[in-house]
Amino acid sequence: MYFRIAKFYQIVDLPNHRTMHDGSTIRGGGIVIFIAIAIFSLFIQPPGYYFFSGIILIGLTGFLDDLIDLSGRIRIPLQALSVFLILADLNLFDLNFALLIMVIILATGTLNAFNFMDGINGMTGGYGLVTLGSLQFVNIYVYSFASNDFLYLAILALLVFNFFNFRNKAVCFAGDVGSLTIAFIIVYLIIKLISETHELSYILFLTLYGIDTIFTIIQRIFLKQNIFEAHRLHLFQVLVSNTGISHLRMSGIYMTLQVIINFIVILVIPMAFNQQIVYLGIMLMVLSLVYVLLKRKMMSEAL
Repeated sequence: MYFRIAKFYQIVDLPNHRTMHDGSTIRGGGIVIFIAIAIFSLFIQPPGYYFFSGIILIGLTGFLDDLIDLSGRIRIPLQALSVFLILADLNLFDLNFALLIMVIILATGTLNAFNFMDGINGMTGGYGLVTLGSLQFVNIYVYSFASNDFLYLAILALLVFNFFNFRNKAVCFAGDVGSLTIAFIIVYLIIKLISETHELSYILFLTLYGIDTIFTIIQRIFLKQNIFEAHRLHLFQVLVSNTGISHLRMSGIYMTLQVIINFIVILVIPMAFNQQIVYLGIMLMVLSLVYVLLKRKMMSEAL
């Protein structure tokens, strides 16, 4: 049904100098995830009205951005408000004020990271599956913090989206409505998990997106570019452009690496905090070094 609506109203992505695809492709296919979670939250197993309000707000913000390209001055405050609603749902306003502001900034940044990392076929849907799958594993075997049905539904919705996106020639892209909804669900679950277990290491379930986003922002600041505009400077985009590797293989590499990282995180979590710092700190330093060296090599070859 959505494909027919999108074609009629021309909700499509057209190739340009910032995109990584050929031909027009339907944008906003990730709306299936937004609709599934909204219906589940309202009629089946409500996680909370604040959560429901947040998912509606972030979904509509993303869909409007797909339709009319919202200004960052409108989009970012709405995203921050959706994070505020997550904190309200989880009763976290008793946190230290400075910590509260930091959580809102980091969570809003994560929403934008998912949005900007939606650049090649399979990336958003595949990475989302890895993250939600890891959270479901923790929920079943390590610490129960969320509804299994909620997690299964989110995974099922992602599988439906991936059926149309995880292809050499995608039928649709997630669009802002899809990437922001996926990010909102993941941010909600990770904040909930960390708040209940007090294990900050679970944030590393987003390691690759975090490293790629942070270093790319630093690079764009040095290049004096607007960090909120679309671009092709993420490592996966540079690798696809320079090496000719397929979109799906590139997405598969990110997925595989994040699965390995998540496995290490789950193994390290039971250790003492000092040991966690050592093992996970070494892992982050190695990954960051590899990222910088690989990015520098790819950029120098492109000149």
